[in-house]
Amino acid sequence: MKIPSKEWRLYLDMASTIKKMHTLRSLVRELRRSLPKHERVQHSPTYSYIMNQYRQNAVTDELYCREQEEMAHLAQTCATYLESSRRYIELHSEFHGRGERTVKETADMVGFKLPNDPK
Repeated sequence: MKIPSKEWRLYLDMASTIKKMHTLRSLVRELRRSLPKHERVQHSPTYSYIMNQYRQNAVTDELYCREQEEMAHLAQTCATYLESSRRYIELHSEFHGRGERTVKETADMVGFKLPNDPK
């Protein structure tokens, strides 16, 4: 097995760090969207927990830990779950429980034009 050069390891570490920062930003963005408008995300206990977990699982250049990749996977899974939950609630509130719609409302909703509608 060939040992990768120092430059290649640095590149891999940087790519890994960029991916993890993207995941962290996704988590914070979804957390911000879930809070009421007047609350700051930095005051949230969830934000503190996420930041502590990221700090505890930081990897130095000399250390590679399997748990680190597991934590990155868990963080990505949480970010995906939060985003999917938010989208589900938005879709559910938009399309569910509004009662029966007219033919025109249904056509507008799916992007069709009725024959008697002006172009």
